[in-house]
Amino acid sequence: MRVMAGERFACVGPAGGGYGDPLRRDPGRVREDVADGLITADAARRDYGVALGEGGLVDEAETAQLRSAMRAVP
Repeated sequence: MRVMAGERFACVGPAGGGYGDPLRRDPGRVREDVADGLITADAARRDYGVALGEGGLVDEAETAQLRSAMRAVP
């Protein structure tokens, strides 16, 4: 892309790979990421082991079960 003098180019992406164990991320922070449109509820479940229920609230029991099952996979 050619950018001319006086023009501005902005590139917005979903962020970097992060650091640390995604299963240790605070479920409330993951819920906020979903609410802010940064990730989908499916990604929260698949990548962070966070289950969201009614109204986008964290389902604590299902999240605990999901994370336990994900940790058991080698």
